[in-house]
Amino acid sequence: MARRPSTNSVSSSIASTSTLPQLANFKPLPLGASSLPGFKTPTSPWPPHSASLSAQPQQSATTNGIDPDELFTKYTVAEVKNVQLRLGADADAKQEELRLMVGERYRDLLQASTSIISIAQSSKRVLDALDDMRTSIPAAEEPHLLRRASMSGKDDSHLKTLQSLAAHLKLLLDTPEHLWRLIEKKKFLHAAWLFLLARVLHRVLVREDVEEGEENWKAHGIDEQFPLVQRQWDVVAQFRTQITHKATLSLREFSASVELYQDICSILLTLHLLESRPLTDTLTVFLFQRSKGLQASFSRTLKVPSNGQSSRLPNGSAHARPRKVVTREVRESIEAVLEIIAMTVGAARDIFRDEGFDRPSLMGRVLDFIQSESPTPNGSSLPPELQMSTQNLLGTLPSGSQHLVLPPSIRSYKPYIDLDSSSSSVSQAQLSDRLREWFHKAVHELQSAAEKWFLDLQTLREVWAIRTWVRNWINDSAHLEETEQTILKSAIDVLVGKQAAEIWRSALNDMEHAFRTKLDSASTALSECASESVIDASPAKHLFQAAPTPSLYEASLGSTSMLSSYQKYKSALQRQVAGRTPLLDGVLRVIENRAEALHKDLRAVRKDEGDSRKLTIQLNEAYRPDADRLCGAIVDILSFSMAKVEDESGRANASHSCRKQHLKLREETAVHIIVFFGRIANELSASDFLSNVSCGTDAGDEFQAKITALYELAVDRWRKYTVRSVVAKYRKTCLSLFTSGRARDSASLKQPGPSSSLMQALLSISASVRDLGPSKELSCGKSLAEATLKHFITSLLDGLHSQNVSIQLLWDLKFLRKLSELWGSEWREIAALLDHEITRLSQSEIIGDHLDDSLSEDILRTQLLLAPLLPPPLPPTDKPKNKDRKPSPLLQFGIPVVEQQVQPPMDLVKPGPRFGQLLVGSTAVR
Repeated sequence: MARRPSTNSVSSSIASTSTLPQLANFKPLPLGASSLPGFKTPTSPWPPHSASLSAQPQQSATTNGIDPDELFTKYTVAEVKNVQLRLGADADAKQEELRLMVGERYRDLLQASTSIISIAQSSKRVLDALDDMRTSIPAAEEPHLLRRASMSGKDDSHLKTLQSLAAHLKLLLDTPEHLWRLIEKKKFLHAAWLFLLARVLHRVLVREDVEEGEENWKAHGIDEQFPLVQRQWDVVAQFRTQITHKATLSLREFSASVELYQDICSILLTLHLLESRPLTDTLTVFLFQRSKGLQASFSRTLKVPSNGQSSRLPNGSAHARPRKVVTREVRESIEAVLEIIAMTVGAARDIFRDEGFDRPSLMGRVLDFIQSESPTPNGSSLPPELQMSTQNLLGTLPSGSQHLVLPPSIRSYKPYIDLDSSSSSVSQAQLSDRLREWFHKAVHELQSAAEKWFLDLQTLREVWAIRTWVRNWINDSAHLEETEQTILKSAIDVLVGKQAAEIWRSALNDMEHAFRTKLDSASTALSECASESVIDASPAKHLFQAAPTPSLYEASLGSTSMLSSYQKYKSALQRQVAGRTPLLDGVLRVIENRAEALHKDLRAVRKDEGDSRKLTIQLNEAYRPDADRLCGAIVDILSFSMAKVEDESGRANASHSCRKQHLKLREETAVHIIVFFGRIANELSASDFLSNVSCGTDAGDEFQAKITALYELAVDRWRKYTVRSVVAKYRKTCLSLFTSGRARDSASLKQPGPSSSLMQALLSISASVRDLGPSKELSCGKSLAEATLKHFITSLLDGLHSQNVSIQLLWDLKFLRKLSELWGSEWREIAALLDHEITRLSQSEIIGDHLDDSLSEDILRTQLLLAPLLPPPLPPTDKPKNKDRKPSPLLQFGIPVVEQQVQPPMDLVKPGPRFGQLLVGSTAVR
């Protein structure tokens, strides 16, 4: 297109034309003069006034024409130097101004000079033409009126020819503007048709050979050479590449509108008409451009971290995105790609698939309509946008009335298409192969992109929700065939399986890591005897600690806050009753909460039936080995921690650098830690952790067996340490007295009965059993106490020798023999050992027959103190009927006889001197 001259250039040209007479009379300026108004030449010796010379007399105005010699005569050297500096500064400023003016306006000056020369030449030619007209007009002959009247019919024909010529030129001149408008509206088929029509107009206007039915411009006296036509066609010819390029790029764009197939068909027909491409090549171009659009949709998707841990925000991020927003973004990204894939294969099939005479392809119907001379049934079923003709095209253009004078050959123009040629059709086998190849490639790219998108999903529930939505979308899609739907579903199921495995493996690994970290921190707290570990070392104290109750302030905040506080209070009471001390509950809750969350995720997957059952079974089979590995890892962590504590305790005992008291303290701490590990194992055996993790049956049974063995190992280690400590203390405080001879006969005893050392030992064992923690069942606690008491008796008997013979020792053994009778026939071996030792000691001592009655009273008096070491109460039907003993709900072995003088079972501190001053009644008063 030719560039229209701007208003500024026209005005400058007019101004240049008006100055031509002045340029003719232009004279060179004298040296030192300026052609610019207001511009002073630097020849003046005095610059404008400034502050530096304001104090001087106003002699600068009169020194413009002074000779330099006279200047040096009138003024001092300093004043002359100052004048020199001012003149130099003025010259530099003018030089800079000229440099800027030339740099900024140099192009305009060149153009102005060129325009001035061109205008001068044009003016000269106009003057010459006027001179020729002045000489030729008077010499012209006057026309004959009669001849003009006789040629009126010929003038009418000449006028019609001129009108047709004007219509040709008008349409050709307006074609660029129409093409721009059609390209902007993305009506590429209309633009291509108009371009082809403009090419026909150009050929009609410029060619010399005339066919039948066409205008013969030379016969009407009109020259056939039109320079304007050729120049305009050069402008129009450039639109061919623009139309094809814009049409090709528009194939990348995606729109889910109903007119999508019509637009694609018109674009492909544009490429077929303008570039004479076979329809097979247009199909290739269409699929290639849709691949480009698919890649663009991948690049517009959300950014995700590479490790799948989207919860880890970068530095500076204040809040994480809501999970619903993340799920919606992933779903929208997959939906965009699925729509492109489905609409591409659907459009290709609807445009190129030919199913016979009853249902031809859309492209075939359009080509038939273009080449048909009359409307056909197939053409009537076409959309209006595809029913292209020159008449319809000219009717949509402005100034449509002027196009009526065009010849019928122009108004009925149709591009020639050979319907029988192979380039005007696509074989169905080739169409199927191209679509199958493109579809598989697109699905593969979707898998690669969606695998990254799925990394942002953190739960199985989110993954399964995406899968359900995608499957519903695929089932509802009318553009996909059954085989294509199956391929897409399989691809999505593969992605779901991968991400599900990553999610549960990450959850199981996190569970293992959290358990290991929490166990190590709890072990460190127990070893350092931190304040929070005191209660864990003695669970019985935690049972009697009051849980924090909801405050009135929380109740005033509303029902929601009150309900939350009540739930916290309820949970604290439940943990307290269950014996969940702070450290123990912290370790167990780490894996129990995670296991419960994982179980909810798995339940959301497993409850889906129907066509998802196969995938659910596969996921369950893939999950079980990972769950089994976690169960084994939990057991290994506990076992390794216990072995580590044992090794550290053994190395400390083998070292001789530590004092005995310090070694004892370290061993006691090690036993507390091992007992803590045993309590964890005991809680895990009865916890919901195993059922929530949902490992295999064999792995679950193995886990239960191993975790029970760890608990028994910890209890055995505690039992040995406790019994060894109690027996050592008993021997230290009691047996030394026996060997010294102070308690070797009956006369030295104030009252027959168990010694205070024995009672202290039994109470220590009872306290240790209680501090071990509450058992889930009473029978388990009693079996633990029973085994500990057995071990105590056997350890005590192993340390007795023949020289340790005393009446008090005999009483202690008799008391233990009485305790063994309470446990029934299962203690036959222990009773036999005690009987053997009692028989050996009785050879040197004479004990009265009242010994059994006295020991029975001791049992009755101490049954509350020794309750953890006594057997559980018998059912009402199995209780012995004894008329002398009254039944009591608290005293299961009977009520002791009330006596005035009772020997206490332990050594009590004597009352202080101020004890008598207390207001307490005496025994006699009572």
